[in-house]
Amino acid sequence: MITAVIRLMRLYYTVPIAAGLPVIITYVTAGNLAPVRMDVLLATLSLGFVIAGTYVLNDVCDVQTDSINRPARVFVGRAVSRRIALVWTVVLFLFGLIAAAFCNGQFLAIMIGVCLLAVFYNVFSKRIGLLKAVVVALLMTSLYPLAFAVASPVDSPRLNSLLIFPAWLFLSAVAYEMLKDIRDAEGDAAVSARSIARHTRSAYYLPAARCVALGAGALCVVPGLLGYCGGIYLAVSLLAAGLMIASTLNPPGRAIPLIYIHVFLITFGSLADLLVLGP
Repeated sequence: MITAVIRLMRLYYTVPIAAGLPVIITYVTAGNLAPVRMDVLLATLSLGFVIAGTYVLNDVCDVQTDSINRPARVFVGRAVSRRIALVWTVVLFLFGLIAAAFCNGQFLAIMIGVCLLAVFYNVFSKRIGLLKAVVVALLMTSLYPLAFAVASPVDSPRLNSLLIFPAWLFLSAVAYEMLKDIRDAEGDAAVSARSIARHTRSAYYLPAARCVALGAGALCVVPGLLGYCGGIYLAVSLLAAGLMIASTLNPPGRAIPLIYIHVFLITFGSLADLLVLGP
C-alpha cells in the first residue's frame, strides 16, 4: 500500500514543480541568497506537500475516467482504498500548511488559496468546461506570488524577466492541459455529457491548443532577447522554443512530453544562466 500511495503522489511531477520555487526566488533576489535559507526550504517543502496532495486527490476524483483512459494506473480502489487516499490528501495538505505557517503569514495565505483552488479543480474539473485548463494554469503560476511572498525583490535585469515568465508558464500550462484533455476525451465523455470532451472533440480545439503552445514558445525567448537573461538562457530557450514548435507537429500523446521537457529546459536554463553568469 505504501508503494501505491507514493505512486499516487507522482513525485516525477511533484519534485520538479516544487523545485521551480527556489529557482524563481533566486531571480527575485538576483541570486543574493545564503547557502541555506530556512524559509526557502520550508516554502519548497510546503509546496511539495500540497502538490503531492493535489495529485492524490486527483486520482481519487478521476477513478472513472482513468479506468478508461489509463486503467493500468488506477490505484484508488485497488491497491489503496478511497478512504485512505482521502486521508493522505488531508495529511499532505495539512503538512504543507504547517510548513507554510513557519514561513510567514503572506505565504500561508497564498498556500491556503492554492489548496482551495486545487480542491475546486479536482471536484469540479469535469463540469467547468473551458475553464479547466485555465484553473490548472493558475495553480502552476501560483509559484510566482509564492516566491514574492518568501523573498523581498532586488532590483536587477533578472527581476524584469519575472514580468514575462508568469505569462510564459501560464500559456505552457494551458497548452499542456488542453492537449491532455484531447488525449483523455474518451474517458471524460463516458463519465459525463457535460465534460470538457464536448470541446476537445471539436475541430477548433487542437489548433487552439497548438496556437497557445506556439505563443508560449515565442514568449520564452523574450527574456534572453531583451537582455534580462544571459547567453546561456538564450541558447537554451531557443532549443525549448524548437520543442514547442515540434509539439505542434505531433499528435497530443507525443506533444505532451515535449511541452514538459520545454518547461524543464526553461527552468534549468534560467538557473544555469544565473549561477554561471551571475546576477
